[in-house]
Amino acid sequence: MDSPNQEQKQAKLLVNGSGADEIPDDVLTNIQQHRRFIWWSLLFLNGSCLWAYYSCLSAQSYYNERFKDTPYKFEYLTTLFTTWPMFIGHFFQIVFGLDKKLGFIHRIHIGYSVFILCALAIILQDVCDASPKAGAIIVLIAFVVVGLMNSLTEAGFYALSSLFPDAIFTDAVQMGNGTSGIINVTFNTLLLLVVGGTDPAPKDKQNVNKIACYIFFGVFVVVCIAALYVFHRLLRIPGVQHLMERNDAETARRVAEKETYEVMWARLGRITRAVTLPLVCLVLIFLCSLTAFPGIGISSGFQLAGGATWGNWYINGVLLSYNYGDFFGRLVANKLYRFFTLQSVFVWSIVRWGLFVLLLMGLPGNGQNPLFAMANAHDFNIFWQLFVTAVIGVTNGVLSTIAIGLGPRLVAQDDRESAGAILCLALFFGISSGATVGWQFGVQHWLGA
Repeated sequence: MDSPNQEQKQAKLLVNGSGADEIPDDVLTNIQQHRRFIWWSLLFLNGSCLWAYYSCLSAQSYYNERFKDTPYKFEYLTTLFTTWPMFIGHFFQIVFGLDKKLGFIHRIHIGYSVFILCALAIILQDVCDASPKAGAIIVLIAFVVVGLMNSLTEAGFYALSSLFPDAIFTDAVQMGNGTSGIINVTFNTLLLLVVGGTDPAPKDKQNVNKIACYIFFGVFVVVCIAALYVFHRLLRIPGVQHLMERNDAETARRVAEKETYEVMWARLGRITRAVTLPLVCLVLIFLCSLTAFPGIGISSGFQLAGGATWGNWYINGVLLSYNYGDFFGRLVANKLYRFFTLQSVFVWSIVRWGLFVLLLMGLPGNGQNPLFAMANAHDFNIFWQLFVTAVIGVTNGVLSTIAIGLGPRLVAQDDRESAGAILCLALFFGISSGATVGWQFGVQHWLGA
């Protein structure tokens, strides 16, 4: 992956507002001098906190084997139990100003420390041989806590990136999301192949998944420690220090003036109205994506496999298809800004729901899906579901990157952190709502899912 090129460096020319004019020239020069390190740091930092989410999501083979005798359907519950806590935690931070009171650095320290504890809890429930039901409950509680901590870390990095004068640093945060997804899912798939081969014996399958899970979450702990190191190096850059200090000074001014909740809510309302269009876009984009992924694809795989062993590998195929698609979409998004306006992003956010319909056309549904159109094309359908999932990922990456890249630049510099936080809240709401609809597809067996 390339760091920002000359075209990307001109990203500020593609956005609204005069943010660059509001920042001293020496600060802009310093940001330019450290542009490569800032960009890669933001990519890694958001990728590291998303590693927590993807680690929970990617270990589906382990959950499927470890908790198969419990009533919990992890292919639907994983996203549900991590995303709503993200939204609720971030909502309360914004509405009551808790993010300001806690402080940015403390938020990051707490988030990564608790991430490590959650990884250890998931490993220890297996090491201590907890019953499948008790283990499942422990893992689901860990998911909830990971989601809450993501509201501290990921939301913080989106807010930090929105302080910069152009969209490329927000793109870096978005790229961190996609990069984390493909590395995480690919690593998990390769790990399962190395540990157990393509077709482990039934009696060995549980041990294979167990060993892979231990290694997987062990790497997650290392990633968290590395992220804390990179975070503190980033904060030592003078240009970043200036943006942080300026934002802190604005916060201190509001505290000194004893800003009431009513005044704060009026300010947040004004900013929300300014970014309404990208906010709605983000909700629609992620509502569609998480309604479709990963539950529909995984259910299709198991039904198409009909009990064959390759059904378990189809889980990884679904995860890889979406995440590689999403990564590619984020990778090319910076080259597509000139072809999009926020209005066109909104239109495409609605049009792409047609992809969900195409996915349902490949869901066998055990005779309960009237949209199923692949009854006479079984082998093609195996490919079709993965292809549509990948296209959903690509469009998610492109549209979400452009929406959240342009959004904060609609407001003045001193309002950009709040704008970034509000758009991140919209992103979390879209993910949570989509995960809930997807979960209902599984629980209610809508269309035979």
